[in-house]
Amino acid sequence: MRVWTLLWTLLWTLGLLLKEVQTWSYQNGIFHNSIWLEQAAGVYHRESRKGRYQLTYKEAIAVCKYEGGALATYDQLEAARQIGFHVCSAGWFDKGRVGYPIVKAGANCGFGKIGIIDYGYRLNKSERWDVYCYNPDAKECGGVLTEPERVIQSPGFPEEYQDEQICYWHIRVKLGQRIHVRFLEFDVEDDTDCLADYLEIYDSYDDVTGFVGRFCGDYLPYDILSTGNVMTLKFLSDASVTGGGFQLLYKAVNASMVSHNKDYFN
Repeated sequence: MRVWTLLWTLLWTLGLLLKEVQTWSYQNGIFHNSIWLEQAAGVYHRESRKGRYQLTYKEAIAVCKYEGGALATYDQLEAARQIGFHVCSAGWFDKGRVGYPIVKAGANCGFGKIGIIDYGYRLNKSERWDVYCYNPDAKECGGVLTEPERVIQSPGFPEEYQDEQICYWHIRVKLGQRIHVRFLEFDVEDDTDCLADYLEIYDSYDDVTGFVGRFCGDYLPYDILSTGNVMTLKFLSDASVTGGGFQLLYKAVNASMVSHNKDYFN
């Protein structure tokens, strides 16, 4: 009887392990865990409308709470990082810590390291940084995208986007591929220098290097082709006047097949 009990326990344990292993898979050449994908979807980065590094700890808590969330924990930030969440900006997270998630080491970000670049617990809560929030039920506003083809749109599209939005989309496709972006709809508050509402595109995995352009108004921007396999989009709206928003399609193309005269969407 004892042998059968041990055998049943062993089979049950193996079943759990098999189920866990099956949550891991390759998607578009990138190793993922489906549990992390679900949990990490709620982690996002915010900065003040005044610009980078303008939030005290108290203000950071208020920003997350206003959107129905809370400060991200270290574990939530690390889970997001492990599926590609990469932001080169230090921010508050749970219990008064400051840091930022780095996926790809670089000389200009993360001191050449990968992981959570952790500044530790800050004694002075009046220091000013950005913030990392967690809200798994938040309206989609940015994210880490690894699909070979996908539509990206402003929050709430086709309805008008809301005031005071800051959204980051980090696109990463297979090595050896490039990213072709085509705009389908575009209506963002217009002003001469695009200082109110705008969409920025970077030919890199953050908004520090590789600036391509800043777009506003109602004219469709031109097609954009990345030089590598990563791209970052940043959408920002101010405290007044909105627009119909935008919708675009990106598609991964093999670098060896790139031709500037070819239409990859047909």
